[in-house]
Amino acid sequence: MPADRHVLCVSLHDVAPATLDDCRATLGFLDAMHAGPVALLVVPNYHHLGRIDRDERFCEFLRAREQRGDEIVLHGYWHEDDLSGGLGLRDHIERRIYTAGEGEFARLDEETARTRILRGLAVLRAAGWSPSGFVPPAWLMSAGTRSALAGLPFDYCATRDAVISITRDVEIAAPSLVVSTRSTLRRALSPLWNQWRLRRQLGSQVLRAALHPRDLRYPPIAALWHGLLDELAGREILTEGRLIAGA
Repeated sequence: MPADRHVLCVSLHDVAPATLDDCRATLGFLDAMHAGPVALLVVPNYHHLGRIDRDERFCEFLRAREQRGDEIVLHGYWHEDDLSGGLGLRDHIERRIYTAGEGEFARLDEETARTRILRGLAVLRAAGWSPSGFVPPAWLMSAGTRSALAGLPFDYCATRDAVISITRDVEIAAPSLVVSTRSTLRRALSPLWNQWRLRRQLGSQVLRAALHPRDLRYPPIAALWHGLLDELAGREILTEGRLIAGA
């Protein structure tokens, strides 16, 4: 990537029928800021609440967004971590504190991860999409998951701080801005954390803004996103798929 090229990747996580109203509101906010195209991280059966291919209203929504240039990305299958087995300190921090039982692929072995991803892929294909990207919930991805992806039909995957080509030896540093709305304390700290992180990472060629459907329910968080995106408005906006394709 040329040294003078600076990119912003905008994504909306946890896109599913259960979050559709919040997704519409968030995408309306992003559209008004001209912050697109957006990567839509779709969960095939979010929290076991129903497969997306059986919800025509939701599929119509996705088709309309795709026509605007948004990218459909596979985002796990259920989005839930079963938290089975004894949790050591690292597991406890990652799977209960960093994310509240949402790290579905945090500790899966290769066979289980492959089966779970293929189930999600089958649902998306039944709905009419063949995504080129996979992003695990909470960006937590076990070694088994990474191994499973090597044999699956994806071009890239992503962690919190990188976009990774699955088929080529390419890894693009791409730190993410993301807020947490899970508690009053987290909502209070998110502006401080993200403003500090933006200052620290502003020189990065690629930055990512990762929104969640509930973010804009909270006016201070909506104001934070408005300010962050306004500050990054001069960057070229690409989805991760287009970024990795051009690398």
